[in-house]
Amino acid sequence: MGVGEFINESRRILKLATKPSRKELWMSTRVSLLAMVLVGMVSFIIQIIMTLITGNWGVY
Repeated sequence: MGVGEFINESRRILKLATKPSRKELWMSTRVSLLAMVLVGMVSFIIQIIMTLITGNWGVY
């Protein structure tokens, strides 16, 4: 792929691209926040389970 072809492809993509509407942006934000909360909850639960299993080994 040459430089000229890359520039032409980039122009074509930029012509097709549109800004998201407020509704689409809000939906993306909600999905992202929900995913972060779920991953955090799973991580916290795993940490609690591992703490219970190991019985705080190595704590002085």
